[in-house]
Amino acid sequence: MPDRLQQEIEEILGKYKRFPIREPLWRRIRRRLSRWLSSVGQHLPRITVGRVMLLGAAIIIVAYFVGFGSDSVTRSLIVAGLIIFAGAFIFSLRRRPQYHVEKRWRGRTVDIDEPGVGQRLRSWWDRWRSRGQTHR
Repeated sequence: MPDRLQQEIEEILGKYKRFPIREPLWRRIRRRLSRWLSSVGQHLPRITVGRVMLLGAAIIIVAYFVGFGSDSVTRSLIVAGLIIFAGAFIFSLRRRPQYHVEKRWRGRTVDIDEPGVGQRLRSWWDRWRSRGQTHR
């Protein structure tokens, strides 16, 4: 009996391997497109704000020194380079979210927010001065 069940299971699995269930067309296209885009993205250099600023500066310098025949084209390229450079500079000034990472040492949480030596000395001095003023 187990041999017969084993044969039927192997037969069903053999049919499944020959005729797999097909995905819908749009899902296959989307999956292949996302794979292609991710593979292209891995080969491209990472775009940073510094590189965009460098691109803007290069456009300005090339347009200024090469001069593309017409003054209007040269001016347009210089203005485009300035806009790219200024936009990248302004974008670089934005604040990035700061994530709190719990400090741990030897398996215990370390509380770094305790007052330092300077703060403790200052509070001691303030207490000492206020004590001397109340006796007068």
